[in-house]
Amino acid sequence: MPILSRLPIAAAATLAVLASCTALAPSTDYDRHRLSEITLPRDHGEVFYFDVAVDSAFPADDAEAEAVRMRWLDEWLKLRKMCPDGHEVLERRSFGFLEDNPAHRDLRYEVRCRPRAAAGTAATS
Repeated sequence: MPILSRLPIAAAATLAVLASCTALAPSTDYDRHRLSEITLPRDHGEVFYFDVAVDSAFPADDAEAEAVRMRWLDEWLKLRKMCPDGHEVLERRSFGFLEDNPAHRDLRYEVRCRPRAAAGTAATS
């Protein structure tokens, strides 16, 4: 079989492989890893930070995006085995101009783990 007659077959196979790659759904963890992180400051004992970047898919003042960010926080805490009795967000704010922000995030949440619940009571996050 001459090489020119095999060219359309090779092109079709290449297109099929590329099409299958684009059909894959993105990982649900991709945006969480790309846009958020937990920071444990040295000087705030029980308070830690949840820092996030905003973009067109997850704007700063959007209720759905905020719900997704809270899911990301829950997932980070579960992965890091933090706050088994839940947590509370103490403050949500933009980063200050002179504030240390090496990852160039947009929002900072100050978070605290809830204290261990007394026997017989349940806590929620």
